[in-house]
Parts: sequence; C-alpha cells; structure tokens
Amino acid sequence: MRRWGYGKKRTRVWNISKLKILLKEHIYIIILLLLSVLFFYSILSHNRILNNIHYINDMTFLSYNVRDSVFSQKSLHLWTPYFYSGQPLMAIPESYLFDLNFLFILIFRNIYLAMNLAVISYFFLAGLGMYLLIISFKKGSRAAFISALVYMLNGFMHSFIISGHLNILESYALIPFVFLFVYRAVKNEKWLSDSIIAGLFFAMMVLAGGIIFFIYTGFLIGIFLAFSIVGRGFLKRLLKVFLIGSVLLLALVGFAAIKLLPALEFEGISNRNAGVSYTEYLGYPVKLADSWHVFVSNIGFDGLSGALGIAAFILLAMGIFSYRSKNVIFFLIVVAVSIMLASGSFLAEMFYNYVPGFGKMRHIERAMVLFVFSASVLAAYGFENLNTKLSKIKFKNAAYLFVVALIIIELISLHKMPSSVKVIDAKDIPILAHISKDKDFYRTINMGLKEIIGAAGYNYNAQLGIPEAKGGGGIWVNDYASYLAVAHQYAPSKLLGILNVKYAISDRELDIPNFKPAGKFAECRECAVWNAFGPYLYENLELLPRAYFVENAILVVGNKDASRQLIYSLMLDGKFNPKNTAAMQGKERIEGYEINFLKNFDVVILAPGSVSQESVPILREYAQNGGILLPDILSGKNAVSSEELENALSKLKGGYAEAKITKYSNNEVEVDAKGRGFLVLSEVFAHYPGWKAFANGKEIGLLKADNAITAVLLNNYDSIIFKYNPKSFKLGKAITAATIIIVLIYFIAAFYLKRKNGR
Repeated sequence: MRRWGYGKKRTRVWNISKLKILLKEHIYIIILLLLSVLFFYSILSHNRILNNIHYINDMTFLSYNVRDSVFSQKSLHLWTPYFYSGQPLMAIPESYLFDLNFLFILIFRNIYLAMNLAVISYFFLAGLGMYLLIISFKKGSRAAFISALVYMLNGFMHSFIISGHLNILESYALIPFVFLFVYRAVKNEKWLSDSIIAGLFFAMMVLAGGIIFFIYTGFLIGIFLAFSIVGRGFLKRLLKVFLIGSVLLLALVGFAAIKLLPALEFEGISNRNAGVSYTEYLGYPVKLADSWHVFVSNIGFDGLSGALGIAAFILLAMGIFSYRSKNVIFFLIVVAVSIMLASGSFLAEMFYNYVPGFGKMRHIERAMVLFVFSASVLAAYGFENLNTKLSKIKFKNAAYLFVVALIIIELISLHKMPSSVKVIDAKDIPILAHISKDKDFYRTINMGLKEIIGAAGYNYNAQLGIPEAKGGGGIWVNDYASYLAVAHQYAPSKLLGILNVKYAISDRELDIPNFKPAGKFAECRECAVWNAFGPYLYENLELLPRAYFVENAILVVGNKDASRQLIYSLMLDGKFNPKNTAAMQGKERIEGYEINFLKNFDVVILAPGSVSQESVPILREYAQNGGILLPDILSGKNAVSSEELENALSKLKGGYAEAKITKYSNNEVEVDAKGRGFLVLSEVFAHYPGWKAFANGKEIGLLKADNAITAVLLNNYDSIIFKYNPKSFKLGKAITAATIIIVLIYFIAAFYLKRKNGR
C-alpha cells in the first residue's frame, strides 16, 4: 500500500512538473488567449452581441439561416427565401460555408453564442498565427509575442476589422497562417506538405467568406514567391517556387471548390460581373497628410487607420537596422507598396488596370492590411535589435515587461473596448409580432430606407418566417434591383403585388394608392436596426398569391434588354392585368420555337431583330390559329400603336385561381398543379441557374414571367416540384471531396513511411 501511495505521489509530482513545463513553454500563447477573452469580455454571453450593425443584422441573418437549414431542413444553406424575394446564400462571396461560427452553431445551436465565440477565437488566432510566424523566422518568443500584440491591437483592427463583418476578422486571422506555411515550404527541402497546408489555410479564407483580404493575401504570397527566386541557384529556386505555387493553387482550388464555384457562378450574373468603377475602387484613400494618425496614433481620428502606437512604431523603425536580412527587405517593400496602394497613388491605378482581381475590388484603402501585417513582423526585428542593446543592462527583464506593458496600454487605451448590446428578440418587435400572426404565404417590404438596397431588419423577419422583398449586402442581381426601382417609382402596389408583397413597413406615413393603413406600433429609434420597428404598417390591396393559375399569356421575343423594356411597358399599361395574364420573356429569335408551344400564348410581341424570312411560316400559322402578333409583320407593320396594344390586352379576360403550395423549404418547393394554362409562381427561380422544375418524373422548362418571377406551362400535371441544386455546387462538392481524399492518402502514406524508416 505504501508503495502504491508513493507511486501515486510521484505521478502527481511528475504531472505538476509537466504542467509547469507546458505553461513555461507556452506562456505567451496562454496570455494571448486570456487577452482575447478579456478584450471581448462584454460578449461572453448568449444574449448579447457586438454593438455592430453588421453583426446585429447581416451575421445574425446568415447564422439564423445556417442553423435553420442544418437542423430544420437537414441541408446546407444554398438558398434563402428571406431577402431579395429569394437569393443564393452560400454562393455570396462574403457568406461563410464552413468556419468556426458554423462549428459553434452545430455544437451550441445558439447563433449569438456561436458568433461571440467565433469573434474571440479568430481574434486569438490572429495573434497566434503572427506569433508562430515570427518563431519560424528563428526569432525569440518575446519578439514573437510583441509582434502578435501589434497585429491584434493595431488601429486597423479597431477602425475596420472589428467594426466590419465577422468574415473580415476571419480572413485577417488566417493571413499569418497562409504566409507561415508558404515560408516553410520555401525554406525547407521537404516543401510539399507545407505547400498543401498553405493551400488549405488559403482555401479556409474562401470557405469563411473572407474574400475581402483574399486578393491582398494572394498578392502578398505572389511577390514573396517571386522574391524567393532571387539568389544563388536561380534555376533551382525557380523550379521549386513554381512547384510550390502550383501545389498551393491546386490545393486552394480543390479545398475551396465547394464554395468557390457557386460564388463564381453567382458573381457572373450579379452586379459584380462587370467590375467596379475607378471611383468605387478608390473608395476613400488614406491621406499622407494624415500620416501620424494613419501610421502612428489615431487619437481623435475617425478615418481608417493602421496606427501601431508610438512604442510599436519605434520598434518598426528599429527593425530597419536589420536591413541585411532578406526578410526585412521583403517586408519593407510590402510596406511601401501597401502605402502607395492605400493612398490611391499611380500604383493603385496600375493595379486597377493590369493586376487581375483588383478591378473588381472596392476601397483600395483596405490595402492597409498589408501595412499592419508587415509592420507587425518588422516590430519583432526591431525588438530583437533593442534586446541586443538591453542585454548589457542589469534589469533586462524589467525593460522587456515595460515595453510590453507600454504597447498593450497604449494600443488599448487609444481605442474604445468593443462594446455589446442586448439581443433583441424578433418577437419583441411589435409590428413584426403582429405580421407574424398572418400564416399565409406573403412577403413584406420595408420602406424605412429610401434606398432599394440596405439593411432593413430582414434578420428579424427571417426568425419569424417572414420573407422580405428588399435585401442588403454588396451583391445582388441587377435585373431584380431594377424591378424594385421601377416598382417604387411607377406602380408600387401593382408591381409589389406581383412579388407577393402583402405588407409594407415604413418609418413615416405613406400616400400610395392601394396601400391601406393597417396600424401604428411602438418604435425604437435608438435601436441599431430602428427601421425594423416601423412604426407604420400598410396592407397592399393588389396582392397576388405566391402561386396561382392564369389562362392568358404574352410572349415577348427579342434580346434580353429589349424584352425587359417591352414587358415593363406592358405592365405599366393600365390595361395589363396581372391577375389574369402573365408576360413571359422569350428567346432572342422566333425560330427557336415550335408552333405547338407558341399556340399557348394569346399574344406574341416581336422586338426588333427577332424575326427573319425563315420566321414567316411559323408566324403565319400562329396567326391563323387565332394568335395576335405585335407588330403584325404579316401585314407589313413594324411598330405597335397604343391603340393596337390596348385592343390586344382588352381581349384577355378572366381571373386567376390560387394554387396550393404543399411543401415549402429553402431548396425545394412543391405546388399542386391541377389547373389550366400557366402556373405562375411569385418566386425568382427562373432567373437563377440551379433551380429546376419536375413533373411526372421529368424536368420541365421554367419561364421568366413579369420580369421578376417564374411560370410553368401546364400539361395535365398533378404537382410540380421546384428544386435548387446548382451544378456549380455539385461539381465543387465532388472536387473538394476528391481533394480531401487525395490529401489524406498522401499524409497517411507519408506518416507510414516515416514510421517505417524509424524517423
């Protein structure tokens, strides 16, 4: 028994000793973690959130959709019905697919706790990544700790990172990890594993929605690899750099394909496809006249800043004395390039015109991220130089602690600590609580913001299952945004009724025909999303159901722009009745149709250039079967008079019959199709690749109706199922899965061979 007790005591002593060693070796990492928790102590809660509109509205909206999709619908968040009358969600470049926020939602199911833990975690990872990077440069842990502090607490973190979306912090935190493994790949003989891991961290930026710093990181890595070619053995270096870059790129695309391909597809049909103007690209460049506030201390400065604090800036300057180091030369170059870009110099213009990706970016002042990254590294070199001078003094450790304390106190005191606000439950918003009692299918629109695009409380709507016709964020489809603009300006009740908008919320009284006052509710002007509270509610008397049957249809043939304009002309005509007629956007040429299809349309409108001599026989047969041609080219006409148009529309009689929706989920909708003519669905499905319709086990065509919604030609169907499963996602998922399998096989084989060889 004594031996057993003695052995237990020895084991306990050994464990304590081991713990002490562990703490000593990783004390700085532990301090970084504690600092992260203390810095964000105000959000250590499940019912509080950062006092940041991006978190309160956008991240809450995304996180709710993620939780709802995963737990309620057992699928990923490919699509959301809750803003823009429906839009791809995962494909938005700034939306996360897989990140720590996603993981915490899976674990805790509370979206606010998940977001808060993700914020703290990525803030810590930013420091950890920089710490490990400096260690890889063969610098001491003290220098690495100082570098981490500067990277975590600089002015850029306060003025932009924390005040922005969570994905901005995520992307920022991953930059040091990408660079770390690229650096290891370049410096080590066995470069393949490090290149793959670098590609994985790079892909994590895409998966986390961190596109905002993705191109800057790519530029940083690109010039580092190019810089690494310089030196003895040029051809050998060139080959190695080429192989590292190739593997990194393949790993990046492979791991990120599941999100990257849908994002590229969505971007191709969105407002971002054409790039941005030079004015948008420049944004608000930093002014060199404000250099003290931008680079050193931003006390009393409201603009974007990368201020390091006086102590850290002195260390940066001292780092220049290590100019013989290749790393120092490289990071000094990056600092110079960053400043030239962020200040909107001639270099910024060159990048806009000639460097891929930059022409689609907004706000070049965000290039300051390269400055704070490089400055944090150079501060470590500066501390090493300072440490060399302090090595001869008696109180070396005290001097080090003084420098650390000075950096922490200065950087934290220069800024307000991140504040939080109590989470507002959607049910506690009186106007939304009232609307949510209506269990029919309908949408709302918030007119509290004059702009078409903007955060208007759709995060709260989503939590109550209320879709919104407006939306927010930096990406949208121009055709839909144009529809909302036309609706607001010319015929709100009619065109919004087509979008199934039943209720309008406003911060002021409205005087819109067919908008019936439905009450005034308590408001909250001090709330971040104040317009969600109204307080005025209106009911649209020209509401159309989410799904209905009509027997009348008009087909407009011609190029996209001409067709859209003609359909708007129709819809704004007082004789056009959307309750009994749908206007379909057709192909560019009439030759693309068979006569049996054309017979289903009461009127065919021909835009200029849509017909040729080969079109005459099919048009003649169409007219002989009672169809109306506008203009009647068979009679030699090439224009349509208002009298002819009104005469044609007056012949379209009848009304609509509501169709029953038997299933409604984010990625799948089923509708009872026992009707005649056309099924019109107030959904934007036909305007997005990835949505398909199926009836009797076969795919059927979707028609673009009324410039914004969807229609299907009926043919004795019992029901029609609409499914969203884009090819880009399926292909991306297959590529990512294959990449993961190949990489796992490689690492398992490498581990086995290493053990077999006894190393």
